[in-house]
Amino acid sequence: MSATRAPRTPLEIITANTRPQPAIPAVLVLLLCGLFAGSAMQGGSASFAAWALTAGLLASCGLAIAAGFCSLFPTLVWIGLAWLLFGTAGEVLALHSRVALFAGTLAAACMTGLQIWRVKTGRFVPTITEAPSAPGDQA
Repeated sequence: MSATRAPRTPLEIITANTRPQPAIPAVLVLLLCGLFAGSAMQGGSASFAAWALTAGLLASCGLAIAAGFCSLFPTLVWIGLAWLLFGTAGEVLALHSRVALFAGTLAAACMTGLQIWRVKTGRFVPTITEAPSAPGDQA
């Protein structure tokens, strides 16, 4: 059985608070939204693709925020990827997609601030799994 402990060194604290694994679902949904982007920009604001893009942006941001309760990485990567994928095409996106992008960015930034506050005040303490000891190493 693996024992866990709180991080001790500055490097352990940084790596324990920026784990990338919780971000996987949010990133996958955001990348799937990128597939809708081309047809969403061509079809107008009433098209299915435009509404699917809006729903996907909101869903992926929700996943990033939920994952943000255990790591800073999901919300930060969501902001970066969302603006990389959709920020340059902001004028072409439907109004509801632009609102979802800006609202998602604001919500993810607030979650990042909240998680930093939780870590600083000790309300959230990540754990590090100790390496299992060899059978003959027990004292």
